[in-house]
Amino acid sequence: MIKKIFTTHHKKIIVGAPIVFLVIVSGGGMFGSGNYFSFASNNKNFPIVGDMLPVTLAMNADTPINAVGGTVTFDPDMLNVTSLSRVTSSIDLWSEEPSYSNTEGTLHFSGGLVGEKASLPIHGTILTINFTVLKPGKTVITMKNGELLAHDGEGTNVALGSNTLSLYTREMKNASPDVNGDGVLSVSDANALYLKTFFTYDPQYDLNGDGRVSWADVRLLISLF
Repeated sequence: MIKKIFTTHHKKIIVGAPIVFLVIVSGGGMFGSGNYFSFASNNKNFPIVGDMLPVTLAMNADTPINAVGGTVTFDPDMLNVTSLSRVTSSIDLWSEEPSYSNTEGTLHFSGGLVGEKASLPIHGTILTINFTVLKPGKTVITMKNGELLAHDGEGTNVALGSNTLSLYTREMKNASPDVNGDGVLSVSDANALYLKTFFTYDPQYDLNGDGRVSWADVRLLISLF
């Protein structure tokens, strides 16, 4: 797509009575080093319907690159893009202005780096996407056909992949599935919620808003894995 200018977690959950057993098998959703794209929501992975949610798209390249491009995908029934910000972008020029469709759930971009940036490894922002949260549930933001083109005279695509950003959206009246408040959805949230089914009602653990903490809340939490 840009050469014309510059030449998942697999998770298995086992529920038994009276104890909840959760076994999570993680895939390569995150990259420690190399050449890849990444999404970040500033630890706001549990937004409320109606919230404005800024998501940063970044490039991470240990290999010097001079061009980037790709398509961000999202569920338009769950999220809509309201605006884009390039204030902190490391891109020097845009061969394809970032454009999005809230009908198709896509955002396309293509740009380049010049000067010293193209000669050194780079870890920088491409753009910030401002979403509005439309509905409760789980939704994922992903990268499709991502390209990080090496500054090697041939435009070799050195991208290894991208992380994905999972969001767990909810109505304001409902409690957050992030039961322990650590910013991620994990086994400890499910175990903490399970234990609360034995105690006096606490709205902090009433995920479905039915006025009680029960197995229905535990099942709802597990369905998000």
